[in-house]
Amino acid sequence: MLTLTGFTDETLDTFPHHVRMAAAAGLSHVELRRVGTRRSPILQASDRAIDAAEAAIRGRRLGVSCIATGLGKVPVDAPLALQLDGLRRAAALARRFATPYVRFFSWFTTTPDADRPRVLAQVAELGDVARAEGVTLLHENEKGIFGDTPGRCLEVLEAAGEGVRLIFDPANFVQVGVRPFDDAWPLLRDHVVHIHAKDARADTGRVVPCGQGDGQWGELMAELGASGWSGFVSLEPHLGLGGRGGPISPKRWVRALDELRATLPA
Repeated sequence: MLTLTGFTDETLDTFPHHVRMAAAAGLSHVELRRVGTRRSPILQASDRAIDAAEAAIRGRRLGVSCIATGLGKVPVDAPLALQLDGLRRAAALARRFATPYVRFFSWFTTTPDADRPRVLAQVAELGDVARAEGVTLLHENEKGIFGDTPGRCLEVLEAAGEGVRLIFDPANFVQVGVRPFDDAWPLLRDHVVHIHAKDARADTGRVVPCGQGDGQWGELMAELGASGWSGFVSLEPHLGLGGRGGPISPKRWVRALDELRATLPA
């Protein structure tokens, strides 16, 4: 079954307003990326901010689809111990919010071939910690990290070991010159449990609503419907600052959700 969720923190309201907006828009889940009055990244949020987020989510009877950390979104030579400690904190949050999923990335690098051994060794350590903690890591393809192409995403999976899965982000693939449905989906489809709902234009790299760019969103949605794919589709608008990823108004966020719904398989 396809389940909608979303990054509500792309609006400028407070977190209670975020979850109220999501519930009013008919979502059953939200992503946890930034919380609290200071909009802190989830792993840096205070205990008070986490408590308030939990109260707001429970108060609206929502679930959490993923603990959307920035683990691995650091230079490849950054201290690994900090990432492993962050994963343990993320796992504790995943248990608290009753989600099996923790998002991660595979390190920023400008020389992926040279950095391959280090990246894959570090990914393997993350995989070991995740299994010990009882959570499922989700690797997201992101521009500028090792796993920004389909083949290297597969390498990350193989290095991380059993239980690690993928977030498929069509817009991010477009931004590195990959045709998401033609080039990435055939190779990765069996590993994907999460899809980020945003599109992008190949000529400018700007993010646009789903179905309005070069992310082959229509082909992907048709395939999901025909195959009976089951997983989360997560609205991540990134429409502010002319498609460069800035914040948007709650009204624009809800409109982006409506635009997403219009593209989904019947």
